[in-house]
Amino acid sequence: MRFEDPLQTARSILSQLGHPYARCTRARDGREHHLFRVLLPEGERLLKFTREDAHPDPYPPERTADERLGAEAYALSLVKGVAIPDPYIYYDTQPRCALMGVIPGTTAEIAYERGGLDEESLLGVCLQMGRVLANVHARRRPEGPDYLPDLPDSDPESSRLLHMDFHLGNVLGKPQLGGAWTITGVVDWTRARWGPPEADFVEMQVSVFALNPRGRDAMIAGYRQVSARSVDVPDIERRAAREILRRLDSEPPNDEVLRRRWKDWVDTRRG
Repeated sequence: MRFEDPLQTARSILSQLGHPYARCTRARDGREHHLFRVLLPEGERLLKFTREDAHPDPYPPERTADERLGAEAYALSLVKGVAIPDPYIYYDTQPRCALMGVIPGTTAEIAYERGGLDEESLLGVCLQMGRVLANVHARRRPEGPDYLPDLPDSDPESSRLLHMDFHLGNVLGKPQLGGAWTITGVVDWTRARWGPPEADFVEMQVSVFALNPRGRDAMIAGYRQVSARSVDVPDIERRAAREILRRLDSEPPNDEVLRRRWKDWVDTRRG
């Protein structure tokens, strides 16, 4: 049974799991799932379940948010060398949910919005993000059937594990002395799939690098330090231009300045 009130839904799920009296408080929601902090006998956990107004997956849109939640559990089992929510347990409740450990810190996006990251600190975060992404991409696509879909038009033989929602809002960290900021983990793996590494740079290209190309240089430098692989920058830009045009058409941002900058960035690539 689904409730219109997410808190009621969260409490219903906790009752199904045998924790009807657990403390439950709202956390920051995502575009596809609700998040609640819950205090269980084993410690604090995050409860994650599907929003009724979940954002569609653009790769492909018919993939449901419940399917993505199950895929997240599988994707996390593949990740090595990257801090992720631990433990992560997927439950077949009504609605389906996951209980996961809490990664310390706040998102880089929040830190940036609150002025906690100056430009040099942001470049440092981008450098670290490149190193993290290289570790994610170390996982090659298996030959046989898999729980994760392939990105359209990708080559299975060269495909790697992709996060596909890799941006400042899904990277957590803590401030350090001197203004530095250290990544503590990566969250929200519901869009994980197999495909070319360049596709995982698109979210940052759209949200940050279109306005700050130095950030891309830093991220690619960190990526190369770990992977020792080259990155096809023109391919990143082609993919980012297609994604910007898709968003301008189907889900344009409310910020007029951002819309204009996106259009200008795409127009310069067309020329």
